[in-house]
Amino acid sequence: MQTLIKPRTSFQWFDWKLLYQYRDLLGLWVKRDLTAKYRQTILGPLWFMLHPLVTSLVFVLIFSRGLQIPTEGVPASLFYLTGLLVWNYVSQCLNSTSMTLVAHSGLFRKVFFPRLILPFSYCLSSLMAMGIQLGVLGGIYGVLVLQGATTRPSLFVLALPVLILQLIVLSFGLGLWISALTVRFRDFHHLWSLISPLWLYASPISYPLSALPADLRWIVELNPLTFILEGFRLAILGVGIFHWEQWGVSALLTLMIGISGILIFQKMERSCVDSL
Repeated sequence: MQTLIKPRTSFQWFDWKLLYQYRDLLGLWVKRDLTAKYRQTILGPLWFMLHPLVTSLVFVLIFSRGLQIPTEGVPASLFYLTGLLVWNYVSQCLNSTSMTLVAHSGLFRKVFFPRLILPFSYCLSSLMAMGIQLGVLGGIYGVLVLQGATTRPSLFVLALPVLILQLIVLSFGLGLWISALTVRFRDFHHLWSLISPLWLYASPISYPLSALPADLRWIVELNPLTFILEGFRLAILGVGIFHWEQWGVSALLTLMIGISGILIFQKMERSCVDSL
């Protein structure tokens, strides 16, 4: 049996059957990414839990107790942990995928496999880390409820898988864009380190969307991450501003980012080996 490998045109859509054929390689890359992150560390996987807990504590001290920013009637720790759950996933995905084509150019010269496997594996491994952090959130949630907290999930929790899917597509698409642009302009890798903290505070993570004046709220609503965050809080905590029409626009923008990211990544992967 012979396998014929032919180059794609610049903007040909991705061959998903080929990705399925290399699913074992995808699983190996996910396992490798999970073990490599905290190899030779004392705490190991506990860093998945420690990072959001420490960041949430800082947010509680600065924004809730220091600046007296309201958290819509829910315990501040739950409010910030839920937002950081979403943000940490986006941040980890983009940090990992942004240098995919540059960092693995030597591997691309030697072995053929679908290049999208690498950034996709980073998104899957980050999803597992997100699952661990969700378990931590559930544990704190249970303790606070036993102590008398009245916060409860809403029926919107049924839409949580759709929000997670949108989060994956958004992170995957943006990561592909940064990775592709970094091949030509290394500044984009450094630019992301500048944009990342700005995007953090431009998203309703350290503050509720309802705390913003109505005439300024529309600016934050242009951020595709906004309604993912508000949807998570509505599902898990039962609070938040969520409009189906605006979420539809956010989902459409996310889909455009995901599709265009795949196309531009495939265009640049054909020339990355020669240009590096």
